[in-house]
Amino acid sequence: MAAASYSSPSANDALAVYHRGPVWAAFLGAVPPAEAAGPEDALEILARQVPAADAAAPAWLRQRHGADALRATGPGPTGDGDALIVSASGVAATVFVADCVPVLIAAGDSVAAVHAGWRGLAGGVLASAVRELNGGDSFRDGARAEAWIGPAIGPCCYEVGEDVAVQVASRSGAEVVARRPGRKPRLDLALAASRQLARLGVARVSTVKRCVRCSPDWWSYRRDGARAGRNYGFIWREECY
Repeated sequence: MAAASYSSPSANDALAVYHRGPVWAAFLGAVPPAEAAGPEDALEILARQVPAADAAAPAWLRQRHGADALRATGPGPTGDGDALIVSASGVAATVFVADCVPVLIAAGDSVAAVHAGWRGLAGGVLASAVRELNGGDSFRDGARAEAWIGPAIGPCCYEVGEDVAVQVASRSGAEVVARRPGRKPRLDLALAASRQLARLGVARVSTVKRCVRCSPDWWSYRRDGARAGRNYGFIWREECY
């Protein structure tokens, strides 16, 4: 069955949903912090627009901009890390971001939610997720894995130092960096994630092509500063009867 994409019923461009078989993957945009104090509140808000989410409960990590992958056996906080693996049906692996790249992966009977900022992309957080999902460094049969990349800060707005550009490009490819005379490099985090996923054997990758700094329906720390809330990514498998 082909992946289906739905837009938010409120037409505010703050929702992207994908559905393949028992797997649901969703990105939820700039919900006011007072309404989404954490992943449980955010998933409840998502369920108002995506009824299938009502049967899921979130699991999440204390994200550290690193490359550690952990497994959750049930809902709730799991530990410190940036890639969360879930095999239990009805438990939504959750990631929350405000400029970094949210990456959702489905493979076999497991799903993963990955927080991929520049440090994570340079440090191999996607490789850590794939090792935990697959028991190896890459998927030999790419057709068994699929990934969705959510809204993040785009290369139009993400200037970085040369040291950061070199670190991410060394793992992702030179094409993820745009250089201009007399200016700082611009870094395409979503493209870096896509290139890394392809190298890891993930054959199907969908990207929500939206820069959060340019889009008021998504939070951006570079635009909003300390008042920024979080954008959420959820991925779960429905119970099969």
